[in-house]
Amino acid sequence: MFSGIIQGIGSLLDSNNNEYKISTKLDLSDCKIGSSICCNGVCLTTTNIEKNEENYLFTVNLSEETKLRTNFGTLKKNSDKVNIEKSLKIGEEISGHFVYGHVDSVYKILKIKNLEHSWKFKFENKLSKYYDFIVEKASIAIDGISLTIAHVDKNSFVISIIPHTFNNTNLQFSKEGDFVNVEFDYLARFILKKND
Repeated sequence: MFSGIIQGIGSLLDSNNNEYKISTKLDLSDCKIGSSICCNGVCLTTTNIEKNEENYLFTVNLSEETKLRTNFGTLKKNSDKVNIEKSLKIGEEISGHFVYGHVDSVYKILKIKNLEHSWKFKFENKLSKYYDFIVEKASIAIDGISLTIAHVDKNSFVISIIPHTFNNTNLQFSKEGDFVNVEFDYLARFILKKND
């Protein structure tokens, strides 16, 4: 389980079928083989961790299901950046919301607007089965980042990004037309299910 507060950014070094190797400056000395690490909002299990000068290199395996539901299949080696968060430990502060790393789908960035004190990201919303989860002021995880939905239209929704979040996540490298991983708030799922 995670909180959606990104701790570092990594780069995809290599991918071979279902094995992905990621490099990061984030200190992974407290992680071990079998640890869960959230990568772009996807809970992945480490199969190897090593230190290489200033960077940590770690390897994860992706199932066919994970590649189908996420943007990992489109990541480019040595260029696309990956948000990284280590799993929560009991007693730690939870600043975002509970993020499980179980991505629901990918969504396209329609528009990025740089405002005076923030950035406005507009996302396409054409998947009707998820409409009920996209509500103003609801929590949402975009590439693993805990965010709040600011505005909802019929076929889109908007997230407002503050400078700290923008500068410390892969959103700073995002372009219009890019696809991001989306996980909806788990509490909303169970409330809606109960009311069915």
